[in-house]
Amino acid sequence: MSSKGSKLFSMSAPMQIFCAMVIGSALGLFFPAQMKNLKFVGDIWLNCIKLIVIPMVLCVLTLAIGSQKSAASIGRVARRILIFYLGTTIIASIVGVTVASLVKPGIGMNLAGLTGKEIKSAGGFTFATFFSSMFSTNMYGSFAKGNVLQTIVIAIMFGISILRMKNEEHKAVLIGWIQSVNSMIFSFVEIVIRFAPVGVLFLMGDTFATYGFTIFTSIAGLIATFWLSIAVHVCIAYLLPLLLIAHINPFRFLRDAVPVWSFTMASCSSTATIPVNIETAEERFGVPSYIADFCLPLGSQMNHDGSALMYGCVLIFIGQMYGIPFDIGMLVRMVLVGTLLTLGGGGIPGSGTVKLLILVETFGLPVEVVGIVAGFYRFFDMGTTTGNCLGDLVGTVIVSRLEDRIQAKEAKSA
Repeated sequence: MSSKGSKLFSMSAPMQIFCAMVIGSALGLFFPAQMKNLKFVGDIWLNCIKLIVIPMVLCVLTLAIGSQKSAASIGRVARRILIFYLGTTIIASIVGVTVASLVKPGIGMNLAGLTGKEIKSAGGFTFATFFSSMFSTNMYGSFAKGNVLQTIVIAIMFGISILRMKNEEHKAVLIGWIQSVNSMIFSFVEIVIRFAPVGVLFLMGDTFATYGFTIFTSIAGLIATFWLSIAVHVCIAYLLPLLLIAHINPFRFLRDAVPVWSFTMASCSSTATIPVNIETAEERFGVPSYIADFCLPLGSQMNHDGSALMYGCVLIFIGQMYGIPFDIGMLVRMVLVGTLLTLGGGGIPGSGTVKLLILVETFGLPVEVVGIVAGFYRFFDMGTTTGNCLGDLVGTVIVSRLEDRIQAKEAKSA
């Protein structure tokens, strides 16, 4: 075999996925009909990931809590990761509003001729109904519906119950059984991930086949502003804390996190990215399994930095389009309401666009633009999912490094 051929087959998995994204995008632009017809190949691959998410979340979170010697260590991890998720989401809301205010993508914008997508309002959403919906009345129903948030709550309660078991023999048997199932799950995930370049190629092909070159001539300014805000947020809220707190080189992090951000841009699914994120955290950043298994599934449902960035950009875009001035008080309200909505958004059917519609209606802004955004939502979703999952990984790595220091101090004092 030639040296060129050997290099091709020895290419790293992240590089294979990146090449698949580029090739799929090109094929979608130049052979749209064929790539649309072949989208089912990517759907099959994505479905294989999604089918294992519920049992995986149930097992890894239960083990992460139940296998601890005491509740103190996992309680400390939980407090720190929740503070990180909340803090970076607030920063994301501020960054989205600020970047859009400076770039001004809505000035002189005319969306005449673009067809909006109809979005059904959430109708009666309250934080009370959201929090009550976190607790399942039938765990088998939750599993069958693929309700990740309810599964997380069930896993946390199961883990605490195992932690409090008095019979050590029964406890060891139960943990051993869950560990065996967990090993089988990750063996399955490993097989599916090997086919990631194939799935990514056809998913990206369908995306660009659907939108074609129109994306570059319609709301490209808004999309570019949103992606710029993603880059700014990554530098401020992720790379800087990694450097100052975890002492990790930002370029090294971006390189080692390639499996995560390349996967998110293709799949647009935070839940489907959980196994990739866990593997990356443990193998590339040395995060202990009990921290990765707890923080990353939790982050997939609670950490929505990418969504907060999008909300800020779209709100400012609409105001600029229609000449609506925003004072400081209004901007502060946008940040606060946008942050709260992302934290409580996991229980809303319809997800991103429905939450965006709620936010626009809350401030009395014209809702027509939301339909246009929904029509191009795939390009926003690629960014929101990437921002969300990178935030999950960064927070997990930082918490892990802080735990290492605490354990080192305890070992010295012992």
